[in-house]
Amino acid sequence: MKQLKIITLAVVAVAAFMATIGAGSASATLTSLCKAKETVNGIPTCAKANEYPAGTRIHAEREAGTTLRIATPVGVVECTFSTLDAITEQQTAIPLGAIVNALVFGNCHQGPEEVEVVTLKNNGTLTLTGTEITIRWKVSGAHCWYDAGHTGVLTGGPMATIDWAGTLTKTGGNLLCPEGNANWNGAYTVTSPEPLWVSM
Repeated sequence: MKQLKIITLAVVAVAAFMATIGAGSASATLTSLCKAKETVNGIPTCAKANEYPAGTRIHAEREAGTTLRIATPVGVVECTFSTLDAITEQQTAIPLGAIVNALVFGNCHQGPEEVEVVTLKNNGTLTLTGTEITIRWKVSGAHCWYDAGHTGVLTGGPMATIDWAGTLTKTGGNLLCPEGNANWNGAYTVTSPEPLWVSM
């Protein structure tokens, strides 16, 4: 698969609480991926010795027993396979940069109809701001393009998770693609690095 463009990991806090992954106040804060859970005055932090180095692979897979659901004006598409794979560029940065090698969706259907979901471009944050996907219904012929919006909530831990939810804004499509936006939700397990916490 063609390597996707650089994205940024502007991550808000992960420790005893969940926080939105993405831009906002976190974009002006040093972000690090951490090997251990640490806090100072309740704020997630990370000692240099516990920071994952530049070049750390981030790999997340759809959580076992769940589906990624994409509700579109054409109907609800469900994918039973999805992975995200990226490599960090820095050890700590504002924001932390990464190169996405893969954002893949598979075994997608709307009822009995097979549906193809493909990432067209990616030039945003881990929340997938600036990421465009295409959804093509193989029988009906509808074909829609969507820009992914604010997408994830990361919970750090021995096995970190991403709760995936957000709006997909329509950017184009063929004549069979109706007007209107879509949304998606699902759950991912971060399998690497393990464990994973995030400092800010």
